[in-house]
Amino acid sequence: MNRRDVLLSATAAAIGRYAGAQEAPKSAHIGFIVTGETFPHRRFDEAMRRLGLDRGTQSHRRASGDRRGPGAAQIAANPDVIVAAGLIDALPVHASTRTIPIVVIGGTDLVEEGLAARARQAGGNVTGVVVLLGELDGKRLELLRELVPAATRISFLAYAGNPRSIPRATAIEALARPLGMRVTARGLSGAWELETAFATSAADHDQAMMVQLSPLTHENLPRVVALAAQYRLPVIYEFREFVEGGGLLSYGQVWRENFERAAVLVDKILKGAKPADLPVEQPTRFELVLNLKTAAALGLTIPPSILARADEVIE
Repeated sequence: MNRRDVLLSATAAAIGRYAGAQEAPKSAHIGFIVTGETFPHRRFDEAMRRLGLDRGTQSHRRASGDRRGPGAAQIAANPDVIVAAGLIDALPVHASTRTIPIVVIGGTDLVEEGLAARARQAGGNVTGVVVLLGELDGKRLELLRELVPAATRISFLAYAGNPRSIPRATAIEALARPLGMRVTARGLSGAWELETAFATSAADHDQAMMVQLSPLTHENLPRVVALAAQYRLPVIYEFREFVEGGGLLSYGQVWRENFERAAVLVDKILKGAKPADLPVEQPTRFELVLNLKTAAALGLTIPPSILARADEVIE
């Protein structure tokens, strides 16, 4: 058992003790809205079962890039609580109801987006778990610099459907300059642009890439990883599943904890708590995951400094 498993087991045990402290309602109607792929819904249900809180959820899936609301039927069903996989799911739901409690699993800044009044107490019908994505980009650039010291040209594979992608790309460019790196943002509107983005990056002699986590990149995870291998690009991801699927390395928060914390928030609401009184939770742990087989295929020698800091090494 590695240190990540030990810490996650301790977290689950602590949450499990809380879950058993109060009597749960016998039945509940939980709605779930997700854009693109079904991974967040599956992981949320797994977290509910893992913590002994399973009550079943009804899913409403939107296609990547769909800007429409969750649909009248989703709100008319009047669930006890709606779980939104991310910010782009939460915004249209919030526009449709200010009374049904909403828990966001992967919101970037719920206060800045107007979904919550404050972090300590959400102050409305929305609460959830914040994700840190752009805040960790400086660290990801430093990891690329350690891994590929000669890299001066970097691609940032961004999702055009996320309004935060452009300002994030600008911020990455600013972070890269002191490191002697030049960053080029390559926006994706759909899966059909993936091949072109990688081919263009290779033609422009980019020496490494950062991939933004999005519904588009995650639902096309095998293809993203395969294209990185095809064009021999060292890529850093935000989510460990890309590395488990053959990607080079990832650095980001421990996503399993996001689902568990969201499950606990849902449980508290079902037991009578109001979202307005619950805090918007922040991630507390981050993990570095490395795939040695992929590094060898790319002809990369992993510096001891990265190996020593890795939370998990896949061989």
